[in-house]
Amino acid sequence: MDGGSAPKLIDSFGEFASAWDFTSPPAVIFLLLAAVYTVGTLRLATRSENDSKFWSKVAASIFGFVLIAIAIAGPLDYFSGELFAAHMSQHIVIAMFAAPLLLVARPMPSYIWALPRPFRIGAGTALTGSGVLVRVITILTKPLVALPLFIGTLYGWHIPAAYNGSLENEWVHLFMHFTMFTTAILFWWPIVGPPPIRTQLSHPQRIVYLLLAVTPTSLLAAIITLTGSVLYTFYLDQPGHFTWSTMEDQRIGGLLMWIPGNFVYLATLTVLFFRWFSHEERKSSRVIRRRPPPRSK
Repeated sequence: MDGGSAPKLIDSFGEFASAWDFTSPPAVIFLLLAAVYTVGTLRLATRSENDSKFWSKVAASIFGFVLIAIAIAGPLDYFSGELFAAHMSQHIVIAMFAAPLLLVARPMPSYIWALPRPFRIGAGTALTGSGVLVRVITILTKPLVALPLFIGTLYGWHIPAAYNGSLENEWVHLFMHFTMFTTAILFWWPIVGPPPIRTQLSHPQRIVYLLLAVTPTSLLAAIITLTGSVLYTFYLDQPGHFTWSTMEDQRIGGLLMWIPGNFVYLATLTVLFFRWFSHEERKSSRVIRRRPPPRSK
């Protein structure tokens, strides 16, 4: 949210897109994390000159950081206190796009290499299979834990009293985004399965796991979109940007949760299906190659 004076009434996308603020607590934390990542990446780069996988992960990390910047320091955050649709877009970008992308990018090595050598060794030890941190993450990323945490956090923060409270207090707002991001990381982990904890789910199990998330998230989006009253009364006194009424703003926010959110699920399910199909094809090919040739009569 913008901690200063209220922005002027906007009615064009250009005015909306040009609103940025890097002075809020979430933005300052983001800048620090981005700086540490840059230091670690530069150190790793001297050891990975010809590693194409390293550079593809760096590109994915940068894209993830750009998405987070848009969500917590860009127009989505700047107008989150005045447009429900902007605030909802924050949640979508953080939980449905940035979180899985960063898991794919695996930026942790860069953060470890940004540390001084003694701390780097300690961090490496903590991330081994026997480390306490790894054991905790292993428990939290189990599907029976990660899925309820993610859905429960999503529903909990969309209770009107909790949602309105997050908009009235900057630190509650920060905690809201922190819990949504961390539970999203835990939720996507069984799908992506980056080290140090590889997912134990097969491709069919990952598909079922994602399908279990589709219905409750779609139901919440439907409730927000189709309800006949304003759920989040904080926005009643806000200016009508883009000439939207508070009710129209709420419905647009609900549709944003419904359509882009389900698109991410559908796209992921499609990728998982084709990977499963490819895996089964390779397995069948290996079985065929291992069969002894038929004996000639």
